[in-house]
Amino acid sequence: MINSVILFKILRPRQLTANMIKDTLYIFAGRISNAVFLLLLTLVVSRHLGPALFGVFSFLTTVVITASGFANLGLDTWMVREITKDPKQGRYYLSNVLGLKTGTSLVTVSLVFLIFQSTNLSESTRHLLWVISASVLFNSLSQTLWHYGNCFREFIYHSALWASSNVIKSVLGIVLVLLYQELEPLVWGVVIAEAVTLVISFYVIRRRFGEFVPVFNLLVWKEFFSRSSLIALGMIFSVLYFRLDIVMLQMMTEEKTVGWYSAAYRLFEVTLILPHSFMLVLFPTLVEEYHSDRLSFRENFQKAVGVFSVIGGGIAVSLWFFSEEIIVLIYGEKFTPSVTLLSILSGAIFLFFMNFLLSNVLITSGREKINTWNLIIATILNVLLNLVLIPKYNAEGAAWATVFCEGVLVAAMSLQIRKVVRLGRKD
Repeated sequence: MINSVILFKILRPRQLTANMIKDTLYIFAGRISNAVFLLLLTLVVSRHLGPALFGVFSFLTTVVITASGFANLGLDTWMVREITKDPKQGRYYLSNVLGLKTGTSLVTVSLVFLIFQSTNLSESTRHLLWVISASVLFNSLSQTLWHYGNCFREFIYHSALWASSNVIKSVLGIVLVLLYQELEPLVWGVVIAEAVTLVISFYVIRRRFGEFVPVFNLLVWKEFFSRSSLIALGMIFSVLYFRLDIVMLQMMTEEKTVGWYSAAYRLFEVTLILPHSFMLVLFPTLVEEYHSDRLSFRENFQKAVGVFSVIGGGIAVSLWFFSEEIIVLIYGEKFTPSVTLLSILSGAIFLFFMNFLLSNVLITSGREKINTWNLIIATILNVLLNLVLIPKYNAEGAAWATVFCEGVLVAAMSLQIRKVVRLGRKD
């Protein structure tokens, strides 16, 4: 809560409205509840199933998150931007995006099946992967419904529905792990939780914003693809950039190594709730100001840089200093190798805070092409570094590759963003 107050204290007075503070607190509270419940699930799974099965579970969830990114194609961010500019077209965009994402989700699940069918994964791991892949469709559609409220500055729906999703998933998952002490019931629990979440989200959004149904119109889909393609490509490479390290570790090392790396990486991901929370609220405002009040846009961007730097730097230092205590407290002595990994990854936290802000500003200003190329280059670099470093340094190599790539992105985006914030510059 303190971080939310700091954010608004440094924004200029015109921005200090009760609604914006309330919206940020909604999102922040939702993210915190998500982080707490998922952390509880992580704690139970890691302690009761051990590093090896925890590594398998992390691999499965990583594949699902990556597949969801492919299925989403950046359409949620694009939808928010377009409806913010033309709210009267809200239902038109929502209905067609839901139909389009139904198609992309089914295609993505099929691709996952084809890609991993020919790998050297164990039969049991492949079986669990096919089961959990069903959650891609449910999660993809749910996320569109959550984002729809953002278009109209009603962020409480995004926060509450997302929090409900993770509460259902975590509570059900914890109960199943404690009852069966096996991985497969947990995987089935994840799928069931995502399906229940979709039903709840559909009911709540229809009740608040009116009737809508998914529309399956190939001509409209073609138009949407042409207009959102750059954001979609950027989103795909963003997901690949953040998730390929765990997949590559699964293919190149032992399952317990994946478990140790995943334990540290989960904590790294928890810290990212802050930049995501702030940006969900600020994004519609930045879109409006960039197109109508360039001076306000520049001032608020500069102040946001200060906020993201202070918070990101503080979290990074704290995790580095207390890495051993945090790992042992949460995961236990079996995960001691994760201490070094968390110390390394803490350096990437500050860099990610800055990259996330700069990336969204590029999208805000319509420079999706630049942002996409940044992510493509970073993804290729990350894969190459993992191929070189993982065989020699195992999980530590993957962690150092992440830090290096984040640094490269900060340097590249810092140069590119100067053109965006320059006064008087037109597209």
